Amino acid sequence: MRDHAAIMIREGEKFLFVQRSASKKTLPNIWAFPSGTIEEGEAAEVTTVREAREELGVDVEVLKILDSVDLPEFGTRLVFVICGIKSGTPMIQAADEIQALRWMSLEDFFREYTDEQIGHGLVYLRQHPERWT
Repeated sequence: MRDHAAIMIREGEKFLFVQRSASKKTLPNIWAFPSGTIEEGEAAEVTTVREAREELGVDVEVLKILDSVDLPEFGTRLVFVICGIKSGTPMIQAADEIQALRWMSLEDFFREYTDEQIGHGLVYLRQHPERWT
């Protein structure tokens, strides 16, 4: 099972969500947190900092690891990492990865999007509000 960091960039009560590119092989057009593969021997916190810089052009500070969930259908464990922006403004760095950005509270996000429109990790958080409230 490969581990991935789900990068939960937070400003106040809002988090940054991304819409995956339509050209992605896995979950095209789905709304999710930015994410990245945790390389062998790498900590989730290191992956978070690296991927935030690569995908969004921002430097982040890891605040805490919130939770993790196994997604056997993808052979993945998703580690939710909450972080704040140290410098920069999030911007799409690769259109083949991300097609849109949106700041929302988790409550508003879950009211607006159905399970079919969001990534599996977010479906897990919707089903387990005790993990994030």
